[in-house]
Amino acid sequence: MHVETFTLDAERGSSLTAYIQEVGGTYRALSQRPGILVIPGGGYRYCTRREADPVALAYMKAGYQAFILNYSVDACAAWPNPLTDYDQAMTLILEKAEAWHLAADRLAVIGFSAGGHLAGAAATLAAHRPRASILGYAVLNDDVRRINETAPNLVQAVSADTCPCFLFASRTDGSVPVRNTLQFAAALENAGVIYECHIYSHGPHGFSTGEGQVQAQGEMCRRAYGWVQDSITWLEDVMGGMDNGTLTDPIL
Repeated sequence: MHVETFTLDAERGSSLTAYIQEVGGTYRALSQRPGILVIPGGGYRYCTRREADPVALAYMKAGYQAFILNYSVDACAAWPNPLTDYDQAMTLILEKAEAWHLAADRLAVIGFSAGGHLAGAAATLAAHRPRASILGYAVLNDDVRRINETAPNLVQAVSADTCPCFLFASRTDGSVPVRNTLQFAAALENAGVIYECHIYSHGPHGFSTGEGQVQAQGEMCRRAYGWVQDSITWLEDVMGGMDNGTLTDPIL
């Protein structure tokens, strides 16, 4: 594996970090990997590390090339700067897809909280739409104006062109009301977009992967830890998986 970091906009401080795994050799017939772009949360004030590397590592373990976006925040968070950062990151990833052994048609995005808002914008508004989007306790309706008054309501942006989405959240989230996830899921249903939605009975905001390094144990229902593997299996359904080094076809 090798790691590369690229500046997207020096003035805004946005950057992309790529975690590139090998193919061939001891990986035998594997010549390409799917990819996932991780967008951490932080209330559009900062990009938290707890939703960056731990998440990237989880998908790398499943065989993905992983990328982390540090987008425009704080004084630079005015819309559409964060979405511009996303599109610049996607442009770079697609340009380097061959060198990075990436299956360019199997590139997903995952975001959390405010980063989930940006991942939702990627699914609905971006120039470079991902193949699929995973939205973790994301702020998606007009509640986003409390953290970024210039950011759009994404429930209203859902259309038949929105990519498939996997949503998860906690019913007791004290920072981003669960109605954000429920309203977005309803909009996807009305638009006829493929989606899966998990609302867990209890848990705090920002639980990331739920592992002990990022979340105090016992503060969330045990089933919530399963969202990582559920999302990976769901991605196999909508993008295809890997079987003995060969990329397989999606079933949805």
